[in-house]
Amino acid sequence: MNKKITLIIALALVFALSTIAGDFSIIGNAENPRMTQKTLSVSSQGTVRVKPDTAYINVGVQTENASSKAAQQENAEKMSKIMQLLKDLNIAEPDIKTSQYTIYPVQTYSDKEKRSYITGYRVINTLEITIRDIAMVGTVIDAVAMNDANKVSNIRFTVANPDKYYLQALENATSKAKAKADLLAKQFGIKIGLPAQINETSGGYNPPILYSRADSNMVSAFAEAPATEISSGELEIRASVSLVYTY
Repeated sequence: MNKKITLIIALALVFALSTIAGDFSIIGNAENPRMTQKTLSVSSQGTVRVKPDTAYINVGVQTENASSKAAQQENAEKMSKIMQLLKDLNIAEPDIKTSQYTIYPVQTYSDKEKRSYITGYRVINTLEITIRDIAMVGTVIDAVAMNDANKVSNIRFTVANPDKYYLQALENATSKAKAKADLLAKQFGIKIGLPAQINETSGGYNPPILYSRADSNMVSAFAEAPATEISSGELEIRASVSLVYTY
């Protein structure tokens, strides 16, 4: 037999065998299809209610004068007095910081000339004060109100260690989610093990704001009234968890 013919026959046989092997492989896969994986998903939220132990308050002094320099000087003198007062109330120096300092012109409109004139300058100096004894909040408000502070705003409450309570809320959320999964699996006769996915979402918390703003009239009311009583209420710290099981 011619060598060339022999080579062609050999190649044909190799191709035929590989095709047959491929056919057997396809048949085998068709006879053992992969099962579709089913899932059971649950989610839950955990909450912890806690009394605040820290308060933040903004205290400011606003002064106005025809002279910018005079307005700044008056403001500085009043603010210096307030800062000393805060230290006398045992507010630590790191807990007193400037949050705003602005100087801007005050304009008056002339109907006769149809234009505005600068008639003075206004200076606003605001401190953010951290109060680590909630019982002192009312005392601080009364004290600064009677000592030239004419702006009190954004009183808000929080906790010094929020992570501690968040982890408690997260533990509650996880326990609830697992209980849901166990109940559903029992109801439908499903066997589940450890979750295939665990997703945690921070719910956070919204500290209450007692006063969003207090102008000079409100501060005067504080000063004239009996000792100011402040109610901090409770904070609700939330955490959410979702679990995914396969079966």
